[in-house]
Order: sequence, then C-alpha cells, then structure tokens
Amino acid sequence: MARRDRPPPPPPPTEAPLPAELLAGPGAFFRRLAASEPRAWRYVAPVGLAAVLAGGVYALLVRSTVGLGGSGGGLLVHATNVFGNLFLTVFGYGLLAGLGFLGAGREGRAAEVYGATFALLPPLYLLLIVLSLVLPGPELPAPAAGADALDVQRAALRAVGQSGLSRVAVVLTLLATLAQFVLAYRGFRELTGSPRRALLGTLTPLVPVLILTLIGFGPLVAGLF
Repeated sequence: MARRDRPPPPPPPTEAPLPAELLAGPGAFFRRLAASEPRAWRYVAPVGLAAVLAGGVYALLVRSTVGLGGSGGGLLVHATNVFGNLFLTVFGYGLLAGLGFLGAGREGRAAEVYGATFALLPPLYLLLIVLSLVLPGPELPAPAAGADALDVQRAALRAVGQSGLSRVAVVLTLLATLAQFVLAYRGFRELTGSPRRALLGTLTPLVPVLILTLIGFGPLVAGLF
C-alpha cells in the first residue's frame, strides 16, 4: 500500500510587533499584527503607562489648588487626583475594547488594536508633565475674607482651567484621542477587510470615550468657559 504523504505543518504565527512600532508605520504594524496569534491582553502595558501618566498630568495641573481655604488633604488629595484619571483611562480602554468588539467583530481584535493606539499618549503626557514642572503656575485669585473653602477651591480651579497650559493639555489630549480612532480604523480595515466593520468599530465608542476624556479634566474644562 502506498504511503500517504503528510501535509506540511502550518507556518508558525508571526511575532506581534511592539506597540512603539505603531508610531513608525501603522500599515506595517497592523499587517504584522494580523499575522500574529490573537491575544486580547497583548497591549495592556501601554494602557497602564498612559493611565499613570494621565493621573500625573492632572495632579500636577491642579496641585496649586490643594489645601486652599483651609480644605487640607495634602498628599491624600494629590493621590486621589492621580487615581481619578488613572481609573478613567483604564475604564476608557474598557469601553474602547468592548464597544469596538461590538462594531468590528471578533476578527477586528479591538482590545489589541485600541491597546496599541495608547502608545501615542505617553510621549504627550511626559511633555505635559515636564511643562507643568518648569513653567510658572497660574496666578490664583486671593480668597475673600471669610470665604467658604469650597468657593475658594472653585475659584482656584477656574483660574487653573483658564491658564495656557491647561488649555493646551485639554486640546492636545482630545487631538491624541481622535488620532487613536484614526489609527484604530486603519487597524480594523487591515484585520477585517471590511470598511463597514472598520467604521463601526471606530465610531461605536467614539462619543462615549471623548466625553470620558473631558470628564477626566473635569473642573479644568469648566474653567475654559
């Protein structure tokens, strides 16, 4: 009886690219990602780093308002400011991954695609941290005699929100978030081969995440108006 030839083993999956490679060439990045084995948790490191730095940016922007009017708090308030934006960033990634999955489907690998786009944020946040440390803080209004501590805090936050650095931080963060969606669309197109599914994976989480980004800056955004 003739021996049947065994089929050759399938080629091993391509090694997934590092998240920083997305900045060098999105097309090549997503082609390599498409050839790699799916792993939803692959790019959680950029998300975690961006979350920590986002908290640091906000805490530094509002640091001059901590303790005004006898409100106290000190280190605990700074830690709360950091944690608040850290949590919102991680929660925002959860929205991106979940709603992106609903729009682009399993083949879109939304958790990986959106996780990789967070590589855009650490350089921006590091720049804002450096600027907040080297530039002089905004001039805060003098509290009126007998003013309530909460009113003093609100007035100080409005002054911080109207400062040039706060405006730059809000605008650049929103632009970076929009750039994440542009890159995500490119990734979904490569992974699904369907412009419609790529568009759904991009647009489904767009508005909720933009709103969440503004919430992260909270009082500073209110101070812009």
